[in-house]
Amino acid sequence: MTFLIILNEHAGSGNAKDTWKIIEPILQKERINYTFQISQYAGHTTYLAKTYIKNVQNIEHPVILIIGGDGTLHEALNGVLSIDQDKPVPLAYIPAGSGNDFARGLGMSAKPITALHQILNCQQQKMINIGHYEETMKNENGYFINNIGIGFDAAVVSRTNASTNKQRLNKYHLGSLAYLSSVFSVLYNQEPFPLMVQVGKSRTLFQKAFLVTTSKHPYFGGGVSILPDASVHKPELELIVVERLNWVIILWVAILIILGKHSKSRFVHIFKSPSIHLTTTSIEHGQIDGEIMGNRFFDLHMDISQYPFWIDVTQKAES
Repeated sequence: MTFLIILNEHAGSGNAKDTWKIIEPILQKERINYTFQISQYAGHTTYLAKTYIKNVQNIEHPVILIIGGDGTLHEALNGVLSIDQDKPVPLAYIPAGSGNDFARGLGMSAKPITALHQILNCQQQKMINIGHYEETMKNENGYFINNIGIGFDAAVVSRTNASTNKQRLNKYHLGSLAYLSSVFSVLYNQEPFPLMVQVGKSRTLFQKAFLVTTSKHPYFGGGVSILPDASVHKPELELIVVERLNWVIILWVAILIILGKHSKSRFVHIFKSPSIHLTTTSIEHGQIDGEIMGNRFFDLHMDISQYPFWIDVTQKAES
């Protein structure tokens, strides 16, 4: 294999840079063929992935290896899928972000050396189900590896990114504290909103939706199992809608989510389908794979797509 590596040094408050220092000597010791690029700004990974795809004609068995967080992998996936490929170049991934929900959902090791061996010892690519979306209000479309959220989780992302404390805390690898602070603030202040969910020919109207998240695997927010039955190996999306009737109820549901007992609450609604259509009639926060989509009305169509990955999670090499 020839690995076309893209490193986002800033992912995980610098964790990705440290991860590269660990795995680079292993690649050199084992004489692995690779090229190396550093992602330097938002959107740069998308550009680098597209450039790799355009120049793989003379490379035997290429694999694009991403070292970074879920946002870095999101950019790479959208980059490779923006170009027509007769034989798609598989993606590999070493989780080095702050949340790493995709790796958790895939069953990858969080340890860099073990994750590297799960890639190097892989014998064949595996098709992984990913999400595809079209947002008709702003004529946008793309792909997601984790989830798309409207309401609570998107407001948390937006508030955290705007926090004056985030950058300062990141220097000390304490960025999660800024996120936690935003969670409590949004839990208390975020207003519910009207939402229509269409699954097949069935439509459900919620007057007080609060958390609306569509996912391809169980996790969001850095390991919270919000949709335990979701899987990258199932050809379906899962949607969770949490209603907010008052402050006490939403706090109770939040506790149930942490305890993993929320699915039986009458304020929690879960939908499963290969395609899901969401519509809002008010301006709400949106996020995709942890990146803000802005405040807007949403007319969001989501379905399933696939892309090959070069990862064997059955490998349990010592780290």
